Amino acid sequence: MNEITIVGNLTADPVYRVAERNARGVVHFDVAVNRRRFNRESNQYDDLPPVYHRVVAFGPLADNVNESLQRGLEVVVVGSFADDSYEKDGEKRRQQVLEAQMVAASLRFATAVVKKTQRTTSTQRESKEVYDGE
Repeated sequence: MNEITIVGNLTADPVYRVAERNARGVVHFDVAVNRRRFNRESNQYDDLPPVYHRVVAFGPLADNVNESLQRGLEVVVVGSFADDSYEKDGEKRRQQVLEAQMVAASLRFATAVVKKTQRTTSTQRESKEVYDGE
């Protein structure tokens, strides 16, 4: 698996939804990665145009991103590129997205209070559904 790590700023608040098919959370957000290059002639760093990445996360990671992150925060994202094909207005569209396996808030310019979430296994979910149904 090809894995990539990016560090950048959220350009907007994450967009969260629950998938109809499996009732899992899905979150999309864009990360702007700022770049600099050393200019030997001026002996200084020049700012280059930012590179924007569309990021998607699923399940508990999506839930946590939705609750924790907001526009402007610097984040570290680890994941792999995936093809996101869809149809809109009868037209087929395709884009590359970074499918996140890990998302973390950067503490370079911010502080955070970390709160561990309760982990639910598939067996616990099934037994809870049976319990709730009786």
